[in-house]
Amino acid sequence: MTEEAKVERDEAGKLLPGHGLKSPGRPHGKSPSEQVRELIEPHKESIIAKAVQLATMGDPTSIKVCLERLAPAPRPEAEKVVVPGLKEAKTLQEKATAILAAVADGQISAEAGDKLLRMLDTYAKAVVVDEHERRLRALEGKPPIEGSTGLLQHEDKPE
Repeated sequence: MTEEAKVERDEAGKLLPGHGLKSPGRPHGKSPSEQVRELIEPHKESIIAKAVQLATMGDPTSIKVCLERLAPAPRPEAEKVVVPGLKEAKTLQEKATAILAAVADGQISAEAGDKLLRMLDTYAKAVVVDEHERRLRALEGKPPIEGSTGLLQHEDKPE
């Protein structure tokens, strides 16, 4: 072992604090970008005013900076949708069918339908994980987690 690779240990053989085998990680202190932001902060208003002035004079770089940073394109707002039959659908398959029918009938956009189906898929995965956890705890003889009765009301369960 070279001198640099040696690590210090206590009597029990445990590594002493600060003498790990792994790299020490990110250095302490501010990152270069944080340092630049700190330097610019007191002059922010005058820098913005100068960028706008140069942009109005036709400087292409300043125009680009102003459009991208000072006036970014607005994000489209999420479409509010109503899917007929979604609330009444009892199973995930019925809910998916209601969403697909709404898309097919033109009641909601294909993009909104896709988002809803992806949300439904995420929910279905959560249901499966919850159900597996509940069953595993029952097999192991552990009490169920408080408040974990499954995310969906199953038809075979009394309501």
